[in-house]
Amino acid sequence: MVSLDRVADLASITTEKELENDEELLQPLDRTIHDYAYWEQQIDAVLALLCSKNIMNTAILRKGIESIDKAVYNKLSYYERWAISITTHCLESGVLSQDDLNKKYGPPLHSTDEQLFQVGDKVRVHHENYATRWVKPHLRTPGYLYGKTGIIERFCGFYGNPEYLAYESTDTIHQQPLYRVRFNQKDIWNHYQGNVDDTIDVEIYQHWLMPASQPSSSTEEDEDEDHHHHHSDQEHKHHDHKHEHTHHDHKHEHTHHDHKHEHTHHDHKHEHTHHDHDHDHVHEARAVIEQTAVNREGTPLPVQHLAESLVSALIDKNIINSEELRKKIETRQMAGIEQRGANIVVEAWLNPEFKERLLNAGTSTIIEFLKLDKVDNDLVVVENTDKIHNLIVCTLCSCYPRQLLGIPPGWYKSRSFRIRAPRNPRSVLKEFGTILPKDMKIQVHDSTADLRYLVIPRRPAITQNWSREQLLQIVTRDSMIGVCDITV
Repeated sequence: MVSLDRVADLASITTEKELENDEELLQPLDRTIHDYAYWEQQIDAVLALLCSKNIMNTAILRKGIESIDKAVYNKLSYYERWAISITTHCLESGVLSQDDLNKKYGPPLHSTDEQLFQVGDKVRVHHENYATRWVKPHLRTPGYLYGKTGIIERFCGFYGNPEYLAYESTDTIHQQPLYRVRFNQKDIWNHYQGNVDDTIDVEIYQHWLMPASQPSSSTEEDEDEDHHHHHSDQEHKHHDHKHEHTHHDHKHEHTHHDHKHEHTHHDHKHEHTHHDHDHDHVHEARAVIEQTAVNREGTPLPVQHLAESLVSALIDKNIINSEELRKKIETRQMAGIEQRGANIVVEAWLNPEFKERLLNAGTSTIIEFLKLDKVDNDLVVVENTDKIHNLIVCTLCSCYPRQLLGIPPGWYKSRSFRIRAPRNPRSVLKEFGTILPKDMKIQVHDSTADLRYLVIPRRPAITQNWSREQLLQIVTRDSMIGVCDITV
């Protein structure tokens, strides 16, 4: 994905024409508060773990991100870029082989004009743990068809896969034969109340189909239900990092499967009844779970499947383990929760001597005050006054005082903030409700290398007699980045 048109410095390479016509840059910053999806938290933590193991560093991460084609870069989210960069490095350095990744990510799709099936052929749909590069769980192949057999009703032609976006190729249309496959309704829904010859036709791409006579591969469960549940259970033990909705999906299956077996030895009729209910519940549960996932996290992003595959492959190869990944996610979230930055600001407000030391020797003063063993980056503290307002940005990626403030907000990482903040800081500040006097000097700090910045916001005059606890409650994250003042 190397391109001459690299995304090295957004503030420099963005043209005036783009500023006037780019829809994202014309809109106010999207400051919608949201929790990062679990896969994004994982990728964030994976980088930290790989750095601690001397497998990677932030310079390598940045190089990989800068090598993404500009047109593609602009379409990707922040952690999608990270996932692509980390994956590329793991492959290029031999940490993972292409086969290691493909076991999770699925084999590369390629354009093909080879039509493998004809009208009338009996085919089987792959099971749901079939490795594919299509975004899961929201595949073009509905979950209720996994493992089911049907008849090719019609060859529809050749179509490009609309969801395919891989780290090594983004501009190729991967053409696949598309078929309409006819299934008997009573074979799909065990509770089906209609006629025995009712059918349902579904469009399915060729790579999701195999001859019905072909046995399932070793990576797919067979149609025996006991085996299906056992396999799913093992899969979860082995891949405990998977999305919550996937885990819950199988949890429902296990619960009703066990419930079914409780009745097996007592009453054969009851066994059949619960067997029907089990299948019905699984299909309905999958739909509910997938919709819940969309409602909570939005439609899965194109590179999300790559990110999850990368994490799974690194765990399988024992490069990282799931417990240290969990701990790293937790510690990277804690900085914001522990109010480290706010405690520094309040101490500076209350202790002039501390503030002076802080402004002159930020790193050593903060290490001593917070009783830290070390800091990840040198820290520079700047103070807002009646004459100067400080604003922090990183135009290269999103360098941020994580040890003090936690994970940066989405808007701080956005193209829009990184392009507009250095060019026109007053317009950005205005969006946060920060309207400064015309004669006030604005100092923008572009965190491009090894320093991280913390702003001491102005203390509201009305708080002169407030306690430390009261003051802690009014210090906001945004005020310590400099996008707003503190209001009471």
